[in-house]
Amino acid sequence: MTGVLRYTFKIDDFTPESMPFGRLVEYYAEIKKMFSVAENMHLVGIFESSHGSEFAIDRNHEAALQKRIIAIKEGTAPKLVTRAHNTINHMLKEDGTSGAFFDDSNQNIIQFPGKRSEDVMEIRIRDAATFTGELYYIAGTKDDAKIRISTDTYGVVFCSTTRDIAKALRDFLFEDVKVSGRGTWTRNQNGMWNIDDFAITDFAPVQKENLRSAVNGLRELKIEWPDDPLGKIRNIEGNGRQVH
Repeated sequence: MTGVLRYTFKIDDFTPESMPFGRLVEYYAEIKKMFSVAENMHLVGIFESSHGSEFAIDRNHEAALQKRIIAIKEGTAPKLVTRAHNTINHMLKEDGTSGAFFDDSNQNIIQFPGKRSEDVMEIRIRDAATFTGELYYIAGTKDDAKIRISTDTYGVVFCSTTRDIAKALRDFLFEDVKVSGRGTWTRNQNGMWNIDDFAITDFAPVQKENLRSAVNGLRELKIEWPDDPLGKIRNIEGNGRQVH
């Protein structure tokens, strides 16, 4: 075939002889859901060195495919696509292996850690959480909204929320917010905690105040300060009394 791009889906630890056909068809079904150009993908080869399925895609659909791949990597793909991506990863975990998609230059473009994700994870807990960070991304679908918040402690946290909460959050784009909800806490071998799959149920804006505005705020309280407040405190403490 001419004028085509070739992509390979590799499943580790299997060969064409050991991969059950029914299971392989299940993988293909999820791949079809994951890519927007599935109707223009053609299975052109199966080879060993793990189980490799080679697909050919007409170059006319390259832009649409690349857009979908970027959305999958960034977590902004449609819900059905994300579900298919997660399903493939879960299937690989069930099969005790991992996999990946490679482009025609043999670059790994979509990684499916599968079983390997358990090898580097010590603890996985789903629980309530509250954290603060800069809201810098909002994207909506017909079902929900995707939010990204940059935090000092956990890095970028990918979140989901309702459309109503997303509408309210729009007024605080590129500002600090405090969000509450439920997420999956994971701790890796280095003892680092991360939050995944966080669903925002409530939020509050965070007011940043610099030193000048804080001092001006104190002045507006019209408190009668002594000329030497530190000296006054030392005198009180020297007389055996405590400052409250």
